[in-house]
Amino acid sequence: MVTCDDVHRWINVPNVRVVPCNSSQFQLMKLYPDAERNKNLLPTYDEQIDAFGNMGFGWTVIGDGRCLAMFGVAQLYPGVAEAWLMVDTIGIKKRKMQLTKGARRFFKHIGPALDLRRLHIMVSVAHKEAVAWARLLDFQFEATLKQYAPDGSDSLVYARFYD
Repeated sequence: MVTCDDVHRWINVPNVRVVPCNSSQFQLMKLYPDAERNKNLLPTYDEQIDAFGNMGFGWTVIGDGRCLAMFGVAQLYPGVAEAWLMVDTIGIKKRKMQLTKGARRFFKHIGPALDLRRLHIMVSVAHKEAVAWARLLDFQFEATLKQYAPDGSDSLVYARFYD
């Protein structure tokens, strides 16, 4: 299990704290429209988020009086996991560089901590900032999944590999 203290140390962002994620934190965030729409289309999403937090695989970064980001790692089977992320559109504007550097450090450490050989993310084909961010975080483009997202839009698969 990865602790909140581990994640806080890895991201190393000043004046924030890391807590286990839970679905009530969504009420404190202004999500991107596609993230909000997809969250609302999934009837069990809140339960899934709560489960990640309870199992130690989901975290929330709190700072500036806001939930800045919620993210986690879902281990699919030994050595392979999928990461997910929801960001607060207001908070990300104020701390974009800090949170990006923190995310780079997180992804550097989470693979070895969970003994992963592969970690992948799904990115909306329409969300150009998220596509650029995936590349900045050293994820490599792998594929386009047609009509994959809950709203029927296409998603891009980006993966990162650990030796």
